[in-house]
Amino acid sequence: MAPRNRKRRRTKLLGVECIFFDVGGTLVYSDLGHLDLLHEALVVIGYPLARDQVLAANDRARRAVARRRRHLPARLSEIEAGRMWLDHLADELALDLRGDNLRAELELAMNHIERNAPVVVDPDAVWLLGQLRRRGFPLGVISNWSADLPDYLAERGLARFFQTVIASDVAGSQKPHREIFLKALGTMNVRADHAVHVGDDYWADVIGARTLGIRPVLLDRDRQSVHADCLTIHALRELADLL
Repeated sequence: MAPRNRKRRRTKLLGVECIFFDVGGTLVYSDLGHLDLLHEALVVIGYPLARDQVLAANDRARRAVARRRRHLPARLSEIEAGRMWLDHLADELALDLRGDNLRAELELAMNHIERNAPVVVDPDAVWLLGQLRRRGFPLGVISNWSADLPDYLAERGLARFFQTVIASDVAGSQKPHREIFLKALGTMNVRADHAVHVGDDYWADVIGARTLGIRPVLLDRDRQSVHADCLTIHALRELADLL
């Protein structure tokens, strides 16, 4: 009889020459995740939906936007992408509020909720990034973010670990579009199949990286991802054991 409680073996990432990280939700996060924030905001504005219902609808809306963004011009703005997502979400959940009215109501509700859920640096981040640098891995950032991303990382003690920081507003392209990943690969002078990208968003991080052949690692802290087709970790420090 096989012994019980044997630890499950994890797939090793071999031939890695460079590691990229997402920022929001990955290196920094709120105790209240995006899905919980969205769910609570919908409840606050008058839609008493089940969390699982919001989870499924959000995933379908993100998938629809990811498909469209990969075939649209690289300079699709975050505002336009957000409108696409919100329109799909409203359709999926049969919401009577639409467009700017829905956006405004959600923003007010989310801002109220977030005041009690401040963003923090992941407690594993500094340890992990230091370990990876000591082991000789060049590190970079690929994030859908404004041009102030380098300053944001510096203020949180993270900038010193990265050789390149690619923010979507500067790159003119957002994940999952291939152009932002191509820019990062070119900056680091690394082949896609020798790079790893770590992020918490399946449709932006996993699908975007995989499109170019970059190996994706999904960070699923709450163990709630509905996707089982990618390498998944539940804490940042687990990445060190995969390399």
